[in-house]
Amino acid sequence: MAEIPWTKARIKKAADDSVINEVEKAESGVITAEITGLTSGTVVADGEYYVVGVGMISGVENESVKTNIPGFTVTTSPAPAFDPNGETKPTDAQTIDEIKAWLTAHSIDFSGKTLKADLLALVPAE
Repeated sequence: MAEIPWTKARIKKAADDSVINEVEKAESGVITAEITGLTSGTVVADGEYYVVGVGMISGVENESVKTNIPGFTVTTSPAPAFDPNGETKPTDAQTIDEIKAWLTAHSIDFSGKTLKADLLALVPAE
């Protein structure tokens, strides 16, 4: 049996085999996919979702054997993305690029500053 070169993955809902998400394989060879649209507190049972690899053999799309996704509970919704144009000031939780973007959006010069602590020191307290 020939090995199938998987080029993408599909997450499917076991109840009806509907596709929840489909992602292409990254250049690194890693496929990362997520189940979206679940609210905080949602309990997902073992096998409620599964993943399959997808590849082509002789021009025909083939799916791998399904692998059940272990159960989990959604604990929190992801935090909203940091908006450098907004009024929320950057903290140590932001990346250097996010801090620089906030400083730029608020017309604060950071020339010569490369360290996170130095950049954060430029953020006005009030």
